[in-house]
Amino acid sequence: MESLRPQFKEEKGLSNWVMSRLTEAILNGDFEPGEKLDQELIAAKLNVSRTPVREALKVLATEGFVEIRSFRGAYIPILSPQDVHDIYEIRWVIESEIARQAAPVIPDHELDHLGDILQRGKIAHDSHAEQHYYEVDREFHATIASYCQNKLFTEILDKLNNRIVRVRTFALHQPGTHLDQSNVEHVAILSALRAHDAHEAGRLTELHLKNSASRIVQNMNK
Repeated sequence: MESLRPQFKEEKGLSNWVMSRLTEAILNGDFEPGEKLDQELIAAKLNVSRTPVREALKVLATEGFVEIRSFRGAYIPILSPQDVHDIYEIRWVIESEIARQAAPVIPDHELDHLGDILQRGKIAHDSHAEQHYYEVDREFHATIASYCQNKLFTEILDKLNNRIVRVRTFALHQPGTHLDQSNVEHVAILSALRAHDAHEAGRLTELHLKNSASRIVQNMNK
């Protein structure tokens, strides 16, 4: 976790910078699930006082990245099967409707773009570039969501983004064929979108996210 501390005129700006660095470190797997965060060590590494670290951890706790235990400090949460189910249940309920709304209106040039996205995902997966595959996966779903008629759906997902990112990041680092299966499901969703079949696009999106949750939980139980 590099410092590279910029100059800030306000403490709030410094806290936001610390939060950004900690978020990046957590998603990169620099901390183990269940690990207690040494606030003094973090402050020293980032060349800041403990105050912005403490403030950053409070915000990260509201977003599910850390767990603050009374009189014990801040810890990296241990992702549970129930966490995965709860997060993905929201996704499959909302994103299936997003796909239904997008299917009739998404233009042909965007469908071609989705095809290019999936091709980049296959290349990333074949070359074991997991982080790039994650970015491609997110772009695929976000592109479809941009054609949803009800923008409140996307606002809800945006508020849950950090929790979704935690689960996706965990999934990417697991061995097995789950990414291959995910890509096959993406291709099926795209086929339904090309046919402008709202019902099938929604059904396949729901099935994809239910399958994704199941695959993640299976990896957790190994």
